[in-house]
Amino acid sequence: MRVAAAGLLLALSACERPVAQGAPDAGPEAETEVGTDAGADAGADAGQGDGGAACFTQPAATSDFDRYQRLLACLRASGASALEKQGAVDGFVPAVEASGGFPIVSGGQTVFFYVQSAAWDAAAAALQPEGFGVYHLALPLEPTATSRWRYKLVAHDAAGNDVWFSDPLSRRFQYDALGRYSLVRGGADVGHLEWIRKVSARQLGVDRAITLYVPRGYDFASKRYPVLYLHDGNNAFDPNQPRSVDATWDADAVADAEISAGRVREFIVVAIPNDDRRFFEYGPVEDLFQGQHLGGDGDAYADFVVNDLKPVVDASYRTLPGRDDTAVLGSSMGGLISYHLGLTHPEVFRGVGGMSSAFGWGSGLGNLTELDRYAATAGLAARAQVFYLDSGNGSPSGGCPAGTTVEANLANDFYCWTLEMKATLEQAGVNTYPLDPNAALLEPADVDLYHWWEPGALHSEPAWNARLFRPLRLFFRP
Repeated sequence: MRVAAAGLLLALSACERPVAQGAPDAGPEAETEVGTDAGADAGADAGQGDGGAACFTQPAATSDFDRYQRLLACLRASGASALEKQGAVDGFVPAVEASGGFPIVSGGQTVFFYVQSAAWDAAAAALQPEGFGVYHLALPLEPTATSRWRYKLVAHDAAGNDVWFSDPLSRRFQYDALGRYSLVRGGADVGHLEWIRKVSARQLGVDRAITLYVPRGYDFASKRYPVLYLHDGNNAFDPNQPRSVDATWDADAVADAEISAGRVREFIVVAIPNDDRRFFEYGPVEDLFQGQHLGGDGDAYADFVVNDLKPVVDASYRTLPGRDDTAVLGSSMGGLISYHLGLTHPEVFRGVGGMSSAFGWGSGLGNLTELDRYAATAGLAARAQVFYLDSGNGSPSGGCPAGTTVEANLANDFYCWTLEMKATLEQAGVNTYPLDPNAALLEPADVDLYHWWEPGALHSEPAWNARLFRPLRLFFRP
């Protein structure tokens, strides 16, 4: 269905599984940050102000649809000032994002809402204009668990050509061959992606937009789910993610397949993106890599995950917040920081996983490595955690000499450091392996260590994608 109002269009389709075109009659794709700054720093409910009765929200709004109706009343009120109306818009967006998210679904209505960004083409026409960059459209439809409504917005460029883009305010979205598209609600057969616009990392002094995978049927269920925290989250799902590499873990597809086959419980993935300070944040101590001193902010990053991010996720999603239902996983430096989180916060993470992990980071400068930390930790087995670790490639010629550099170990996919961590865990009494590591359901029930070696596998996202099912089967056994 293609709904037009003036020049800005809504392209909407219903299907159980997304198709490649993204929407009927799909035109050229243009991904843009349009509107993503709308109301990002405002926290009040829509419509609060010092004058103009239509812009007040007393009594408090009872639903997102109520907020929407009050916002329209404010924007249409002749007695309200421009300052009040702008304040109403600025407050409305974060209020809905903190509640049910966009688009708004209520009482047989679905409301699509768009706030024009100053960065977008000023000639873009509106679905239905209300001033202050606000456009909206309410349709008489309400999704069900058996349908999966997906949509894009369509504007016109200076030459009058259609420009298709994903709704920048939509909480729910997915990717196909044409890039990102928006979802009204998820479906019953497969999971979907969502995002939290901003989580502040107080010790790091940065904000992060977080992408999540939620399993099939989440929007129409009431149960709670275990959670996996995944590092390098910009490489987790699709190459169209910001800062993604060309090939990803495709973690949502792996999760869907494992869940559908009954090999794991339904679970949520919290994918934390990296940034230009990745080596600093994922390195608990400093080391020398490619001629640079890197690392040292690992504890501050761990504080972000445990004390800033996890409380937001637990408050915003139906999680099982206890440590028995919480796991952490990463690859390379992400595996290193995962093990550091598991060691320093055993009260938070029962499942700890590292793929091709840089466990010896710090040795080049004589600093304490994660191998040293684990070896020095008393009572490690009594913590009742479960550990996954793996690597590819193979043993270097001459075996595994001590004191080698990060670069030398990286060339062998951290094979030697992985074996050293495996031995360290075994010596600490963490030594119950799966009877069959390839089994769909791992036995015995008290497995606490799973090591896998994939001969010849490269240090790359496709290699980690191929092994991802292994830690999932350990962490989320039915």
